[in-house]
Amino acid sequence: MAVLADTGFLFALLDKDDPHHQESADFLKAEKEAIMVPFVVLPEVCYLAQKYLGSHVEAAFLEGLLKGEMALEWPSLADLRRGADILRSRPEFGVVDAMVMALAERLRIVRVATFDRRHFGSFQPSHGRPFELRP
Repeated sequence: MAVLADTGFLFALLDKDDPHHQESADFLKAEKEAIMVPFVVLPEVCYLAQKYLGSHVEAAFLEGLLKGEMALEWPSLADLRRGADILRSRPEFGVVDAMVMALAERLRIVRVATFDRRHFGSFQPSHGRPFELRP
């Protein structure tokens, strides 16, 4: 089953100085299932990459997605509705986390590559299985 990637995981892959970089790289190398990138995380990842690592890293990240290094998953209107529902009940999550959670529910994905244990670990997906947080 696929793994959904959150912002922090992706940024750690890009930033060799990030404390989670090696852990993220090792996970990516060992993972046999597809890593899916929710479109909604792209602005956050690109902002962080450009601000802290430079526009060349931001562009390389996007070029990797274009080459199919990870699958890009677009939200549906149903995901947007579900994300809004999640935000109404858990406003502390913010729109990006809520949309990643909504996407995981629709796709019935339980594995999420994230370092945000507080938010993803406290959410009970509608598909009934708690998220398995990786790496």
